[in-house]
Amino acid sequence: MKNYELVVHPAEDGASMRKAEVVGCLDSHTVVGFERELQSVVDSGANVVVLDLESLSYISSAGISALMGLTHRLRKSEGELYLLRPTEKVRRVFRTLGFTTIFRIVDEEAEVSSAQGK
Repeated sequence: MKNYELVVHPAEDGASMRKAEVVGCLDSHTVVGFERELQSVVDSGANVVVLDLESLSYISSAGISALMGLTHRLRKSEGELYLLRPTEKVRRVFRTLGFTTIFRIVDEEAEVSSAQGK
């Protein structure tokens, strides 16, 4: 059962940053496939991942756990995960559970470049 879509944008030549859009919902039914797709993004050489959450309609604790795992893997190799433009509903979940201090949540893609020192 796949009620989400992960659209991964091609990397620019030599770039270690990858951008992807998440559409739909992330829950216990979809998280295994989502984690597998995210791992392939990291395995392709990405150490900075920007996930555009503008079209993510729902995230459960299973989805948050997948994002935590990705954050941990990326930070272990001095990389980072950025959550771009989460919907108000998704942002409220992060805020309620206290994850706004753990995740790097940005509203504009330019904030990622600024944070990366570029």
